[in-house]
Amino acid sequence: MGSNSQVVDYTMGQMGSGHVVAHGTDVFAPKGKVIVAITFLDDTYLDKLVADTSRSTLSTSVDSGPDDTAYFGTGTQYLGNGGDGEAGGYNAVTSVAVAATVKFPKGVTIYGRWTEVSIQNTSVTASGIILYYGI
Repeated sequence: MGSNSQVVDYTMGQMGSGHVVAHGTDVFAPKGKVIVAITFLDDTYLDKLVADTSRSTLSTSVDSGPDDTAYFGTGTQYLGNGGDGEAGGYNAVTSVAVAATVKFPKGVTIYGRWTEVSIQNTSVTASGIILYYGI
């Protein structure tokens, strides 16, 4: 049975999309929007996956308490990404930044909030990626 909600969820890609094939080019979300999902049309390596930080306190100190929200990417990871790595802390598993050696396989879709993405020059993708925008 489908959902009968009359509310539009603008955070899940209903605000447009884009298709990117260019390698080594920084692609930014349109003004007032963020990238909320990325579908990989070929095996792909990324140079940049810049997390949206507008909803996070960006804490790396266990003393300051857990972050409200954080998203993974190629930059610094924060408590909201998955913890401080200390047993007994907020989360015993530490999230790590996405390294340039991480291959996103063809057909995978990742979800989050990012402001910028770039396909590595060394990726051999001919089909590229599809970006979905939200607010």
